[in-house]
Amino acid sequence: MGNLSEHYNHKDFACRCGDCKGDIKVHLGLVGALEQIGYQYKRTPRIVEAYRCEIYGDKHNMLKKNAHRMGKAAHIYVEGVPLPELYKFVCTIPEIRGIGVYPKENFLHIDTRTLDKEELREEWYHEGEKNLPLTAEAKAKFNLT
Repeated sequence: MGNLSEHYNHKDFACRCGDCKGDIKVHLGLVGALEQIGYQYKRTPRIVEAYRCEIYGDKHNMLKKNAHRMGKAAHIYVEGVPLPELYKFVCTIPEIRGIGVYPKENFLHIDTRTLDKEELREEWYHEGEKNLPLTAEAKAKFNLT
């Protein structure tokens, strides 16, 4: 039992950089989206990484408005659920406005960022050290269609 929701507490979202003292910031919309995913698969999504503290962000030249720095992002997977299936379900959750596919690492980045009115969602895939647009060709390559 967690203190944020049925399955999550603050520690699940703490920075894991090792330079801070496990600083925490979490957007409750993100927690709600994770609970929706867990309900769908009857398994609690595992958080690989969530909040990134100021020390980490500054060290890696991250934008101040980065979703991880604002407590609105997490890297996740669900035991036993293939990445393409998880991706397709996550796309149905309106609160999730950013999706990054990490095919080599076998997890997704999800976030509850604020977007301009005309934007529905930002999607990309991670390859090497780069985030690249998740085009139709990339979706086909990773069986996401």
